[in-house]
Amino acid sequence: MLGFLRPKRAKKKAMVFVDYESWFYSYRTLFNLYPDPRGFRAQLEEEYDVADIMVFGDFSPPAMADELVRVRTITNTIIETGNTFNRRKKDMTDFIMLDYIYQFADENKRIDTYIIFTGDGHFQSVTKYLVQKKKKKVIIYGVKDSISRQLREAATDVKELPNDSELKQRYYKLIVGNLEYAYNHPNIIPTFKSTVDIISSRNNVDPDDIKSTLSEMIEKGYIKKVLRNVEFKRQVKVLAAQWDKLRADGLWELPEEKK
Repeated sequence: MLGFLRPKRAKKKAMVFVDYESWFYSYRTLFNLYPDPRGFRAQLEEEYDVADIMVFGDFSPPAMADELVRVRTITNTIIETGNTFNRRKKDMTDFIMLDYIYQFADENKRIDTYIIFTGDGHFQSVTKYLVQKKKKKVIIYGVKDSISRQLREAATDVKELPNDSELKQRYYKLIVGNLEYAYNHPNIIPTFKSTVDIISSRNNVDPDDIKSTLSEMIEKGYIKKVLRNVEFKRQVKVLAAQWDKLRADGLWELPEEKK
């Protein structure tokens, strides 16, 4: 009866280290997405008392420099790893980040959980050190299909991104992009099946994911099925994007609005 009066369970204190290069380039290469730092921090704060988030990366390339605005929405602790040494810059980012983790672990005793965003096997040793010697919980966050097996085995737990919401965002973009291309090439007949087949095969996506997303977009009124005359006076049902609705909801831009 009085269970609702029980105090909330205290959150574990967590320290977060993020290899932003790993996150950014893996997202772009594998999923054509951009990281969502604010969503990441919000997710962590649901479960942990976040002491700080330390973000590491070489932000000198133009693409990475643009990401600094996103990163600064979640932390001011940004470690720039760009350098003029001969060794590979990605190796230097790993080296610097590892050094910070070891030093922090030796100097701070009250942290219960270490959250490390990386997929690189170089972090296997520090993960084992934290788990076995320091008796800490280590959660590895990483991008799907880019986390080393050795790192997985060393960690207490592994979380993969992008999440379902981010993947759905990607599928929306793929579908809208495909329909825009078809609209500009009248010889293409964008049926439901052909759209699913083309998007899934060209982007290595499960056809069922595209089917369900396409059905959802039809239900929401972003796409309509209309009859179209083809050869021999035959009619087929094709997909017709509702550009005004897509644009109003931020899912499509006019050519002159695109950067």
